Amino acid sequence: MAIVAGPFDFHEKNVDGLPPMRIYARKTVFADLSRTSEEMFAVTMGGMHFYKDLFGKAYPFRKYDQVFVPEFNAGAMENVGCVTYNEAYLYRGENPTLAKRLRFSITNLHELAHMWFGNLVTMKWWNDLWLNEAFATFMSFLAMTSIKEIDYFHPTAWVTFAQYVFWGVGSDNLSSTHAIS
Repeated sequence: MAIVAGPFDFHEKNVDGLPPMRIYARKTVFADLSRTSEEMFAVTMGGMHFYKDLFGKAYPFRKYDQVFVPEFNAGAMENVGCVTYNEAYLYRGENPTLAKRLRFSITNLHELAHMWFGNLVTMKWWNDLWLNEAFATFMSFLAMTSIKEIDYFHPTAWVTFAQYVFWGVGSDNLSSTHAIS
């Protein structure tokens, strides 16, 4: 469950066959959101269609809110029908690079994937959280390379995924690593 309160404003998108979608940001940073909300909606809608086709079940909740919050201690967090993002993901007064937009879009699709597995279907044991997160990351890249409305991301998405894999393998080889099960 998520409860988010504050001086937020929002962009809204209503499309037949999809739940009502809103993207929120504080009024003081809303102009920064306004420059990128259409791409964010395109990624989200493409992800909803992709996951529906792949899993054979439409988005399972009545709404989908995405909220940029200040002083958030993580990159993003999914809750049923509401994802919170760190405001660091907003492109403040900049023309974001394709790499930066790809990174945020992967996070968007990662959190959306959790609406099917993690929220609709949960793990039997919480010590398997690593598998849930790894699967959501893989699914986000698979979705990214399959959504035709954002095909400009396709050429670099798997290269970025490989960087995640190499980082994971490298981290797993450190003496500070602990067993995941």
